Amino acid sequence: MIYLIWGILNLGLLIYFLMICFNAIKLIRQKIGLLATIVFVIGLLSFCRSSDDNNNKDLNQEKTWNFAYSDSLVQSPEPLLEISLEKTLTIEYQLEVIYSRNKQNINVPQSAFLVTNGFICGTNWIPKSISVYKTNDNNKFQYHVYGIVEWKLLGGTVYTQKKEYNGYALINKPPTAHSAPARIASRGKSRI
Repeated sequence: MIYLIWGILNLGLLIYFLMICFNAIKLIRQKIGLLATIVFVIGLLSFCRSSDDNNNKDLNQEKTWNFAYSDSLVQSPEPLLEISLEKTLTIEYQLEVIYSRNKQNINVPQSAFLVTNGFICGTNWIPKSISVYKTNDNNKFQYHVYGIVEWKLLGGTVYTQKKEYNGYALINKPPTAHSAPARIASRGKSRI
């Protein structure tokens, strides 16, 4: 619920800021003139554009943690294990693990990455580390995820929250060459 309230607060502040900008443009045009208005608008747009470029660089770079080399594994294509780390009314953090079998027929995590779904206005989830381990049970992985959530207002970070998830994920069935992704809703512990 707090994510929804924070997102609405961000949208409200953005709308209020835009109203202030339009009023400022009117005042500049009336008091100083058209040339000053054009320079002011170009300056505002350049600031907006540079912050968008920085945000897009972060969003477009999906970081994947690799655990095993694909040439040491037997099976292809690799099955996908989806683990729900946290799910609220508006947002979901999900760990996705690609795994396969090695030559000894043991399930091995190959790589992992994090996905954020939902209404993410005003927050930015930054994963710092992901660890996925095989266990003695061939149909179970242990995971540890650590990252931070940046709470932002109008693009500036107001608060940084540490997030940590630990838990076990069960593989529903042994992977086959044409298996569909195994969906797991495993609850980990979150430290705030």
